[in-house]
Amino acid sequence: MPSTRLNITLPTPIVDDIKSLYGQRGLSQFLEEAAREKLANVKKKAYKGVIEGYQSTAEETKEVLKKFEAAVTEKRDV
Repeated sequence: MPSTRLNITLPTPIVDDIKSLYGQRGLSQFLEEAAREKLANVKKKAYKGVIEGYQSTAEETKEVLKKFEAAVTEKRDV
């Protein structure tokens, strides 16, 4: 996967804690994992309403499609 180099500023205590747990070279990996988790949560919340909307109308949509299929099939058989 292509990468982009960034210059970011974080509070020193946070950087020190990450480095103590993950090592000097683990900082980028930690930040990538944290960003992925945060993005997944944000996307989940953003799409939650859309998904719930589709789910709430799923049965109605199936019924409409069944009626449409029956109408199309009847006209084809004539």
